[in-house]
Amino acid sequence: MDVTVEKKLQDLWKLQQIDNKLDELRAVLGELPMEVSDLEDDIAGLETRLQHIQGEIAEYNAQIAAKKNAIKDFQSAISKYDEQMNNIKNSREYEAIDKEKEIAGLEILSAEKKIKDFQRQIEMKNEVLESTQRALDSRRADIDFKRKELAEIEKENEEEINKLNKDRENAAKKLDERYNRAYHRIRENMKNGVAVAAIVRGSCGGCFSKVPPQRHSDIRAHLKITDCEHCGRILVDQEISGIAAFDAEKEAKPTRRKMRLTATK
Repeated sequence: MDVTVEKKLQDLWKLQQIDNKLDELRAVLGELPMEVSDLEDDIAGLETRLQHIQGEIAEYNAQIAAKKNAIKDFQSAISKYDEQMNNIKNSREYEAIDKEKEIAGLEILSAEKKIKDFQRQIEMKNEVLESTQRALDSRRADIDFKRKELAEIEKENEEEINKLNKDRENAAKKLDERYNRAYHRIRENMKNGVAVAAIVRGSCGGCFSKVPPQRHSDIRAHLKITDCEHCGRILVDQEISGIAAFDAEKEAKPTRRKMRLTATK
């Protein structure tokens, strides 16, 4: 049996009211979910930065160790050159060995300079590491606090949200696919999520634009689904909505429960 237009409007209106309540409960969470998500991103970024800095410090330490080993090798070579000088037979050999000693000495000086450079780099990296670790510790403390707050609020509203989700599922099943798609398309385009608005004082309860008398008559007749020619919301009359004229603002902008704030850290 075909569903009457009036029944379709009633089902659309019921679905809108359930979504309004769900929106209201989600508003209780405020910016917390987004703040938690942002903190998770910050923490991931800081952890990656820490790993990168620690890797750089480890590389500098490896370079220092390599340079120290090189210095030992050059010092050993100089000792051998000193021994060889005791058995020099001519000036040419002396000059050759003396040159090798000079080169080894210069390599030692270069290695020692490099070690000092690496040590300075490590000092600077350690400062960055400490500041990054402090920032990470702070973010972790923040996210623990906000996750706890979020969990408490979600727990408080869990039962009601679950019930509303079941009611919503049942309400959505009563609409055919075409009206379901139209409802969600309109809802996604509206800042307040209102896709179905009541006519109050001759105006659309969503955008408050005047509804022409003939259009108003068509809506009251329940012969077809009619939308607001200004905002595109589906319009229902007072017989469907049960909303009195003075409730226009309340219908268009569902009351938001103020988020319960826990004590500041």
